Amino acid sequence: MSAIWAGALVVVYLVATNILLVMGRSRVSPSGIALHFGMLVAIAATTWIDRVPRWLRDWAPLILLLSLYSELPMLIRAAGHQGTYDHIVVGWEQTIFGGQPARAWASEWPSRLISEALHTAYLSYYPVIFSVPVALYLQHRRADFGEAVFILLLTFVACFIAYIAFPVAGPRYRWPSAAESGPMRSVALLLLEAGSSKGTAFPSSHVAVSVTQSILALRYFGAKRGAIAAALSVGLSLGAVYGGFHYAIDVVIGALLGAVVALVGLRITARWAPDSSRKRDRTDVPGIATIVREGTE
Repeated sequence: MSAIWAGALVVVYLVATNILLVMGRSRVSPSGIALHFGMLVAIAATTWIDRVPRWLRDWAPLILLLSLYSELPMLIRAAGHQGTYDHIVVGWEQTIFGGQPARAWASEWPSRLISEALHTAYLSYYPVIFSVPVALYLQHRRADFGEAVFILLLTFVACFIAYIAFPVAGPRYRWPSAAESGPMRSVALLLLEAGSSKGTAFPSSHVAVSVTQSILALRYFGAKRGAIAAALSVGLSLGAVYGGFHYAIDVVIGALLGAVVALVGLRITARWAPDSSRKRDRTDVPGIATIVREGTE
């Protein structure tokens, strides 16, 4: 059953957003709606048709992530938004932080070394997405793999819903960054220009996913690897603000969202598929203490 959790979650998300596209069809292209519906059919078939190879069923939801992310501007238009809500988030920044950290931090701490270190941490997001699932898959821990992919997709879906409801472009569309140029910053900018979707800044999916993966790494691989993942999450979060890619509040809310979704996801999967090999009964709902204990066993 764990092999279909993530696929089923994506199907539910695509059905809901397909309804949104139909309702807002005057604001989007017919080809976009057709492509969206094609993704829905493909992931549904991959999830429930028995002839589909097991490896494809396992990995299809993650393979589809880039397409799900790239269509968000279309979904934002379908929802009827005329622009983004950066002015509201800028007001929150001013109230909470007394300024604009994403605009000021790099100019206040001008350093190529700091810039390159934080941009390197920011780029760690891309391998982090797949780190826990790949490690579990290579160890043939299929039940844990299904659980981890479901929770990872749950984090992404939570972020996507937030973007559709409240699109925010981010500080890089508003102000030039004072961060020192270097190879790592150039790579980060190249990736963002090639694959970024405007309106997807709040909350930061980079931070939300990295925090989720830190909790999962702690659960499945113990305190040492969990600490490494957590350290990358901290560096990534700092880099997101220093590089001018996210407002500080994007990072704070992203971290909270990632932690909450991870813990809720673990509670859901514990109830759906109790595993006696993990010494968990049907009434056991994992919390932080359980995650730490099981990760160190």
